[in-house]
Amino acid sequence: ISTVSGSGSINQLPLTFKEKNVAHLVRKGKTTDEIAGLMALSPQTIQSHRKSIRKKLGLVNKKTNLRTYLSTFE
Repeated sequence: ISTVSGSGSINQLPLTFKEKNVAHLVRKGKTTDEIAGLMALSPQTIQSHRKSIRKKLGLVNKKTNLRTYLSTFE
């Protein structure tokens, strides 16, 4: 599984089902509060998923924008 920008799709990333859902919504430009409303979860839970996604993609302590990074996937 490659996490190099510009390759594959979000579904191929090593993420849980909910993390993939959050990643798709982040890529579409939804805010944490909007995602929380759509998924019937608290904003804190969405923040936790976003943090986990950043960790799994190697984006921790980097200034890379999560939405921009995810937009490189199909």
